[in-house]
Amino acid sequence: MIRSKYITRLKRSEGQLRGIQKMMEEERDCIDIITQLTAVRSSVDRIIELMITENLTTCINDPLEDPQAQKERLEKAVKYLIKRK
Repeated sequence: MIRSKYITRLKRSEGQLRGIQKMMEEERDCIDIITQLTAVRSSVDRIIELMITENLTTCINDPLEDPQAQKERLEKAVKYLIKRK
C-alpha cells in the first residue's frame, strides 16, 4: 500500500480523536464517547494490520541477502502481530 493511503487513514483517525475531544468538552454521554474511541482503535489496528501485511509480503517477495537479518525482520513482524491481540 502506498504510504499516502496510510497517512489518509491516520488523518481520518486524527479527525475522529478531535471529535472525541469535543464530545468530552461538551460532556457528552460516556457510552457515545467509548463508541467513538472503539472506532478509532479499530481504525488504528487496521493500519497496523495493513503495514505488517505489507512488511511480510516484502520479506517473502524481496528477501534480504543476509539470512539472519531476514529471520530477524520476519520475527519482528510476527511479534507485532502477536502483541496486537
